[in-house]
Formats: sequence, C-alpha cells, structure tokens
Amino acid sequence: MSGKNKSLKVSLIALVFVTIYGSGFVGGRFGLPYAEPFAYLAIRFGGTAVVLFACILCLRIPWPRTRSAYVHLALSGILLQGVFSTGVFYALYYGMTPAVSALIIALQPILVWLMVSVATARKVRPLSVLALAGGLAGVALTVYQGLASSSGLTLTNVAFDFLGLAGLSTGQFYYQMKNPGTHPLVNGFLQSGSSAVVMLVGALVFETGVVHWTRDLVLSELWMSVGVSIGALSLLFVLMRSESADRVASYFYGVPIAAGLIAWPMVGQRPTLSEVVGFAVIVASIVLFNRSSRAPAPAPAPAAPVGTEVPAADRS
Repeated sequence: MSGKNKSLKVSLIALVFVTIYGSGFVGGRFGLPYAEPFAYLAIRFGGTAVVLFACILCLRIPWPRTRSAYVHLALSGILLQGVFSTGVFYALYYGMTPAVSALIIALQPILVWLMVSVATARKVRPLSVLALAGGLAGVALTVYQGLASSSGLTLTNVAFDFLGLAGLSTGQFYYQMKNPGTHPLVNGFLQSGSSAVVMLVGALVFETGVVHWTRDLVLSELWMSVGVSIGALSLLFVLMRSESADRVASYFYGVPIAAGLIAWPMVGQRPTLSEVVGFAVIVASIVLFNRSSRAPAPAPAPAAPVGTEVPAADRS
C-alpha cells in the first residue's frame, strides 16, 4: 500500500473511531437514570467480555503465551477503560453535559505528548507545543465559562472528568509502551473483563446495586457494550498499531465535536457559544499538531555529475 493510500485509510479509521467514541458520551446519558455508574459499567464491560470471548472461541484466536502479556493488558484495561469510564460516567451522573465532558477528555493529547516526550527524550517541536496549547485553551475557555454560569458544571463533576482524563492518558501510554502484540479481540476481552471485575467491586462497595431494567437502559448498554467497547476500541487498537502514541492521542481532540453534534438532536443539548469556540480551536489544533508531527521527507540523493562515470572495464 502506498504512503498516500495508507494515510487515507488511517484518516478514515480515525474519523469513524472519533464518531463512535463521541457517541459514547451521549449513549451513557440514556442509561444512567436507571443504574448507578459502577453498576452500569459492570454490566457494560461484562457484556462486552462475553461477546468477545464467544468471538475468540469461534474464530480460534490464539491466547497470549506469557504471563506478563495478561498483566499488561489487565492493567492497561483498568486504566484505559475502568478508571476512564468511572470518571466520565460519574461526571455525567452529577450533571455534566456530554459535550463538555468530552471537551475535558480532549486534553488527553497534551498528557500523552508529555509522557512520550519525557520517556523518549525527543526534541520538542515549537508547532507541536503551539497546537497542544491551543487545544488546552479551547478546553479551558469552555470549562471556565461553564463554572461561571449555571450550565451544570461543578467542581465535583469536573474533578471526576479529570480523573477519567488521567485514566485514559496513562492507559493508552502504558498500553503502547508494553504492547504484547496480541489480537485486538483478545486485547478487548482481557481489558473489558478486568474492568468489569473492578466495576463490580465498586458497585458492591460504594453503590446501592439497584438497577431498573428499562428499554432505554438495555439499548444504552447494548450500544456501549458492542458499538463503543468493541467497535470503537478495536479501531483504537488498530490506530495504536500504525501510529505513534501522541498522534493517536491527537485524534481525541475531535471527540467533543462528535459528542456535541450527537447530543444536540439526541438529548436537546444545544452547544453554547463558548463550546462552539472551543470546538473551532480544537479543530485547528488537530490540523496543526498532525502537520507538525509528520516526519520530514528525506532529502533526495545528489545526482552523479555528468561524464564522471568510470566504464566497468576500467574499474579496479
């Protein structure tokens, strides 16, 4: 596959991933009125693990051969899915809108970029700094305006969303540093299964355990289990195999745009002016960051001077 075709394929995968992942911030809102966050997530990740386990058996996909692979996948899953989802769903549970929640999570590229830069001691490009700072400014603008108004933002739900941000960033970085190279379905099963266990413990310890099985809850769980946890995260694993950690993280800048556009018709949450400005700044940041992170094209080899070739018969 040529470089141009590969770049187009990656861009299409990233677009589909961002759209499905952004829908998760909205899909959760339909189920949370009928189940507390830990209970909701235990059902979601448990359902995901069951579906993936059946697929693995049917397709006869090999399991990891080393104990360390299981450990790395379980730990990255608890961070990437468990801690992240706990923070986001408790933020939504306490009144944060899906668009603003996704906007805070869009700070992930900055954290991953810092982790990668420190771990690899690589040279920092000024345009990358400018792009990531632009993304931070877009998020800060929205959060500041939201806390200053009656838009439903509180220190509690903002703190929970930042907890989710920390889990997603460290989970992605850890996975790409320790990637055991297993099949995406195996990755998803082990990560979802480990997260389901942690969520179940959280539900038993911190929540009432009351679940109201309504149509909205079932539809929400189905979409979050199959569409987001399997569909979106499988695409994320594909991106993490073909792109650097910071470039993959930059795609998360597009998630709040998808969440905001989906939330508008689905739950009637029209984006505010500050959110629209934040979205615009984020789009510009994605473009700038991706351009700045491209490796420079190799310089063409100098052409041999005309008339200086030595005939083969005269070479010693």
